[in-house]
Formats: sequence, C-alpha cells, structure tokens
Amino acid sequence: MTWKTTAGRCIYQSASGINVYQNYIYRWLTLNSNVLQTLIHRRQPAKPALNYIKHLIVAASLQPADCCILGLGGGAVVHALSSYLQKLSLVAVESNAEVIAVARSYFMIDTLKNLTVIHQDANLFLQQSHNQYQHLLVDLFDAYSFPAHCNNHQFFAKCKRLLLPGGVLAVNLANLHEQWPVFEHIRSNFNHCTITLPVKGTANMVILASNEGTITPLLDRLKRSKLVKKLAWNAKWGCVALI
Repeated sequence: MTWKTTAGRCIYQSASGINVYQNYIYRWLTLNSNVLQTLIHRRQPAKPALNYIKHLIVAASLQPADCCILGLGGGAVVHALSSYLQKLSLVAVESNAEVIAVARSYFMIDTLKNLTVIHQDANLFLQQSHNQYQHLLVDLFDAYSFPAHCNNHQFFAKCKRLLLPGGVLAVNLANLHEQWPVFEHIRSNFNHCTITLPVKGTANMVILASNEGTITPLLDRLKRSKLVKKLAWNAKWGCVALI
C-alpha cells in the first residue's frame, strides 16, 4: 500500500477475494491480498497513480496506434492509454468475469468509447486471434506471480505473432524471482531487441521488445521524447533506460 490509500474504506467485497476500496481522492482494487492491483484517481482516472504505468505505456504514448492489453484489472492502464489513443482501437483481454464487472461498476471503463473488453484467457486469445497490433501490453501479474501457463517461450512467440512488423511488446514484471526467466523468454523470441525499464521505488520492471529486427528505432523514439534520463548497457539485462 502507499500513502495514496490512507483512510480507505471498503465499498465492494466478494467471496472470491475481490475488494474495492476508496478514500476521498483514490479508488483501488485488491485480489486475495493487500497488494494493489489497480489504483486510480477518482476525478482524473487517465492520470497514472501507480509508477509502473507510465513505463508500461511509454511506447504507445510515443507512437499512438492500435493497442491490445492482456490483463484488465481495474482498468488503470486502459484509462492511461485511452488519453493517447483517442479514436484508435484499444482491446483489453481479461479472464475473470467478476474483475470485468467490477471494472465496469467501480472503475469507469465504460466511459472509454474506444475500448473493447474480451472475456477470455490470455493464452487462448493469443492462439485464436487473427488481428495484429502495433502495441501489445502484458500486465498479468496477480498478487504473487506471473501466470505459470504464460511463463514460457511459446507464450511470447504467440505475442510476437500478434505484433505488426515494427510493433512493440511491453511486459510488466512485478516479482523479483520471476523477472529473469520471463525476460529470457522475451529476449530469445525477439532476437535480443529489448529495452529494460526499471521502475524506481518499486520491485517492478517493464520490458520493451521490438518486432523490427533492431532496437534502434525504438531507442531513437525514447531519446527524442526526452523522457529518458539515462541509458546504460548492463551485461545481464542489455540496454537499460531510466525514465
């Protein structure tokens, strides 16, 4: 929890462990733990309230185009994305029907006219979808881990298939013990065309992977944006950008 969740009261609680809380400024979602799954500003939901969100959406914000996100949660990421995409397509895939219902009832996702929500497991969606996107975002961590059936080489090969040539994959990694194995799956599928974005003050790390065969165009966009405070090369993680 953060100072933003001070003096919160529960406004929704389910037997399955889904809880919604709010105070005067913020509303947030938890799933079977005290770990925040979503935190939004009640009056400015498009303004990211959790630090990792600006890292996860940075590629899409710099090159707005059709987007797909695996993992809806309470909708904080789709709110942040929507302000950049305007009338462009935004698809969110979520496996939990109750989470979708809570996002509609308590997190205002129905106000996003360009958003389409698909109730389906992420793996199944990747197998069956024939659409391709410029940006594919993966935000599937629950309170403890990345889903085991998505933590493999084949899952990220399917992600790559859904990207247009030159498209960008962005993956939020929140568990320190799982970051390296997931990163290896991403790197091997994208021929080492990756940029690692540590999220200051958190355990989160966002990985960007380019489907362009080279990381240079994505790096150039980051540099021109002036969002990047420092670029470095790390023997383990490759190109690392601080934003």
